Amino acid sequence: MIVQLSKALEEFVRDSVRSGRYATEEEMVRDALERMRDEAPPAPATDLFGAMRDHADLLEDVTREVMEGRRGRTLRPLDE
Repeated sequence: MIVQLSKALEEFVRDSVRSGRYATEEEMVRDALERMRDEAPPAPATDLFGAMRDHADLLEDVTREVMEGRRGRTLRPLDE
């Protein structure tokens, strides 16, 4: 894989290696990418159960509102 960097980023990578923090430029870039991956928020779920898990607080609020609304209603016979 070949990656083009701006002059400023190229210098940043070289300085990181020169400082002794990293042994090679590849090691520095790999570490930076791994940190980005580890700190990235999880991808939103695309399945129904995943969406419910991702929005559990909202689902709980909606359920509570529906149940409170049902408590305030009187039920009527279906034949009316």
